[in-house]
Amino acid sequence: MTTEETQTSGLLQPGQIIRPMVKSDDVPAIVSKLYGLTVINVKELNSYDDKNFFIQVASDIQNPHIADLSPHGYVLKILNSMDTKNEKLVNAQNEMMLFLQSRGFNVPRPEKNIHGTHMFAENLNISFDTFVENNVTEEPSGTYMVRLLTFLPGKILHQVPYTPKLFYESGSFLGRMDNELKEFQNEDLKKRKLIWMLDNTPELSKFVYAVRNEEHHKIILDILQAWNSEVKPIIPKLKRGFIHGDFNEQNIIVTSDTDEEKEYHVSGIIDFGDIQYSCYVFEVAIAIMYMMVEVKMMKSNDVGGHVLAGYLKERDIEDCEWDILKECVAARFAQSLVLGAYSIEQDPENKYLIVTAGRGWRVLTEFWNTPKEDIIKNWKEIIHTYKR
Repeated sequence: MTTEETQTSGLLQPGQIIRPMVKSDDVPAIVSKLYGLTVINVKELNSYDDKNFFIQVASDIQNPHIADLSPHGYVLKILNSMDTKNEKLVNAQNEMMLFLQSRGFNVPRPEKNIHGTHMFAENLNISFDTFVENNVTEEPSGTYMVRLLTFLPGKILHQVPYTPKLFYESGSFLGRMDNELKEFQNEDLKKRKLIWMLDNTPELSKFVYAVRNEEHHKIILDILQAWNSEVKPIIPKLKRGFIHGDFNEQNIIVTSDTDEEKEYHVSGIIDFGDIQYSCYVFEVAIAIMYMMVEVKMMKSNDVGGHVLAGYLKERDIEDCEWDILKECVAARFAQSLVLGAYSIEQDPENKYLIVTAGRGWRVLTEFWNTPKEDIIKNWKEIIHTYKR
């Protein structure tokens, strides 16, 4: 595939490094130049292939498009070189956040820069030494899309003890968001192609070589075979809509009503980098998978029942969706673990890339080796407990 074809398809190819090599020390100058704000504190946040920085700013504002400062600070988002080339995609992300905020959802708000726009492609004069060291012949552009989003206070789900109630609330929040987004419209987003879309699960065959463990390698091949035989034939029959696409424990915001912080509730969602027009069953499968990975207070195979109980409060799941739900959850495991293994080879310093791999292989192995009928029966029994 040529470079031009890669950019058009939007699918990551082996050998590509797309993450911007921006450091915390670069942030104050970027924010001052593009947003007319003075940075007084910077902290880099976890990110897969973008760069995200939490910043706090001084009270002076040199930007006519910002009337009031966010009391909780901001997140400076510098997009990877692939997404930077798709301005329509970035615009869709901004539009979806503004849409959901107007409907009462707690999501980040994009701020306008000094040019009066919600985004700007800036040449950041990135050094390419890292690419040379990794023997990568393609040099990504030094131009990256820059945005400033309001920071949502609270903690991410990953930082607090998991409970059945939090899983239930996560499912309910996700179902409400999917229902609300039925009224969202963006024709450009319907054309998006992304390696992380479950529709593109077969693309993993290009990256599976990065999984060196023989047993793990075989599991991935089995999942890909199941996808092609069980899921792919019925994809045209599945209900579709605009979805978040990455509803995971790192993106779900939780807050506590008490000073003791003993009980948390789902309050918001961040990171709209993977939004897409896709199947609703893929959305809930992604959520189930990520919440299974780190759970310790219950069996990982039980998590889906609690998430689905909340989701079903807002949206029904059809029989054809139930039939492929296990394969869809497994496919997301495969995406996360395979692409994580590949990406860590390209960017060994990014420890966020191996978050899922820590327990992911063990959880996936147990899940995949459990018969589908047992998985679905267990989930439905858990769902039934919420109806008593």
